[in-house]
Amino acid sequence: MPNSQLVTVGIGISQAYGVSKKALAYPVEIPAGFTGNPYELATPQLTLKAQIEWSFLLMFPIALGCMKASFLFFYMRVFATQNRRSINIILALFIIFVAVWTVAFFFAALFECGDNFWVIWGSQIEFLARCSNTMNMVLALCISDFIVDIFIISIPIPLVLRLNLSLRKKIGVCSLFLLGAVSVVASLVRFIFMVGTFGGNFNVTSDIILEVTACMYWGMVECGVGVVAACLPTIQFLFRIWVWEPAVVSTKSMFSSRTSRTLDSQSKDAIYIDRTFNVAYAEVNGSSSRPTSPEELATIANERFVHDSHPTWDGRVGAAI
Repeated sequence: MPNSQLVTVGIGISQAYGVSKKALAYPVEIPAGFTGNPYELATPQLTLKAQIEWSFLLMFPIALGCMKASFLFFYMRVFATQNRRSINIILALFIIFVAVWTVAFFFAALFECGDNFWVIWGSQIEFLARCSNTMNMVLALCISDFIVDIFIISIPIPLVLRLNLSLRKKIGVCSLFLLGAVSVVASLVRFIFMVGTFGGNFNVTSDIILEVTACMYWGMVECGVGVVAACLPTIQFLFRIWVWEPAVVSTKSMFSSRTSRTLDSQSKDAIYIDRTFNVAYAEVNGSSSRPTSPEELATIANERFVHDSHPTWDGRVGAAI
């Protein structure tokens, strides 16, 4: 995984340098007085664009290969057990395939024009004449990358669904693995741009530099999202601390503040009346004709104390009377 991160950072730096030199994200600058075919030009702008594009094609398979391998090794650590030998074999074969895939496309991009490296940053017409296999290589890279991503994302879903977990936890774990589906979308968009750029059947932006910039941009998005998705099992506590818990705390504080304001408004509407009533008590019938025990005297005293010290409450007006 560190290799994928470093290569992704390298891709971003090369693109930023190309933009700063107007070799990327800027239209082709045609010299004044030139009336020929723009694909015959070999200006410094187009030369730097071709060099950055070639470096991208070299770094891109390495970044994708390391990213895919990190997913597969994580699956092997989580799902591979002695009771599941079939899963072990499938994951091991996938890892070998990804390693071979990465090496094959790296050397295919390195020697896309044989040993005539100068042709790579020459004119577009000369490049297409001497490097006729580049289009097939780009198509094979895009299609195989898309298919492998689909297989890698679909591997853990049936395994998670068979776990003894609640439906809520199953959905959470599956969503964690399915974050890599965003990189699949970026891969599909990049595939469309690359077919339009190298195939020449349709022009997405009608400018060769802008088309290459779009391809490289979506390639960087795919690598960046893939790196984040591969690191989620390790950095998920950061999302819980910085995103989930603050959101829960803020929501609770918002509702608690609303409740306190409601209680305050209700307390302001209440009316309290401080009044004192003299209560007259009748003498106990027959107290002079029969002896009174100490218990009866205590009971009478308690009743008088209660009536003297506690005001009555009228619940209809919410006031002490």
